[in-house]
Amino acid sequence: MKIVPTRRTDYALRSLIYLAEHSADRINAAEIAAEMEVPLPILHQVLAELQRAGLVTSLSGPRGGYQIARDPQQLTLLEILETMEGSVTQGECALRGGPCHWNEVCALHPAWSEAREGFAAALAGHTLAEVVEMDMRLRDGKAEVPKDSHRR
Repeated sequence: MKIVPTRRTDYALRSLIYLAEHSADRINAAEIAAEMEVPLPILHQVLAELQRAGLVTSLSGPRGGYQIARDPQQLTLLEILETMEGSVTQGECALRGGPCHWNEVCALHPAWSEAREGFAAALAGHTLAEVVEMDMRLRDGKAEVPKDSHRR
């Protein structure tokens, strides 16, 4: 089973990382798209969603662009994920209406709920600022690459 964000959430995270690294500046969408390798048409949609959620601001015109609206130290990964995908802890039955012998709950419910709550707690315990710091350390060659990295 893969536990990875959707492509739109991936693009939102990349955009927020870039905006947080350049928090003093207004950045146009084309720059974000180029630097973070995000398709520009989709990026516009993602940035609009982040703006509606109050995570970024935008200003039109020649000196316009996007800027992070919240302190990255106060913005959790859970909040970003739920902005893009909805609640992590609420959802459909893990068995998706399969062979459930009870009207109100399935046999997998306790274990699955515990896993979802643990996942949400882990994301709530980390901030965008931590991700930005790690990104800069990795870029500068100052961070140790974890042994379980999928890119090794």
